[in-house]
Amino acid sequence: MDASLDPAPPRALTAWSGLNCSVLFCDVAGFGDPSRDDEDRRVVRETTYRILLTALEASGVDLAHTYREDRGDGALVIVSPAVPTSALVDPLAGHLAVALRRHNHRASEAVRIQLRAALHVGPITPDVEGLNGQAIIQAARLLEAPALKTALAERGADLGFIVSPFVYDAFVAHLQGPVDRASFERVTVEVKETATEGWMYLAGTGLPVRRAAAPRSPDPGRSQGSTVFSADVEVHGDLVLGNKIINER
Repeated sequence: MDASLDPAPPRALTAWSGLNCSVLFCDVAGFGDPSRDDEDRRVVRETTYRILLTALEASGVDLAHTYREDRGDGALVIVSPAVPTSALVDPLAGHLAVALRRHNHRASEAVRIQLRAALHVGPITPDVEGLNGQAIIQAARLLEAPALKTALAERGADLGFIVSPFVYDAFVAHLQGPVDRASFERVTVEVKETATEGWMYLAGTGLPVRRAAAPRSPDPGRSQGSTVFSADVEVHGDLVLGNKIINER
């Protein structure tokens, strides 16, 4: 990875400890779907990171003011208190939607990306293993909201972006840019021990999502054979496709 894309070193978190940071959680829907192989997932990961980092920079977020942790199918991004949280709503959501639409327009189904992203704000605290803080937990719960997952799957959107009530009241409600605040839908979030609300924004093509279908179990009551005619056939008498049952009296 280009050195210019390196996140802030861990020591930066000490300076941010206890301060209100923007917490951005994202992941790829259906990342582990069996229709994808390891090469597909490599392409999806690389593309997702490129889209995310490019969108952050295009939104005026200096990547040196971020701390990132890879989460396999996504990433946790902590943004310095010096960066306005409003930039992580608009224009970030718009940049993500445009980049995802461009990628998906040319991508095969196996490497199509549907991105879920959740945004919250709150204090974070570094520890010996990484990060700690209720704000991180809250963002993770928003990301797992059943309403977000269902809407993304049913509508086939490229981006599902959800924000906490605080982010909505403080920033989304006052949007004046390309991202329309009226496009955010209020949803209930009940995940594990968390019961709250979120505001969901969907953007993208609206194409149906096709995933690998589970093999259908054979019907034991039906014949598994088949009849194929390769030339003209003349039938005298009965032609039975299946089992012929004769009741003799």
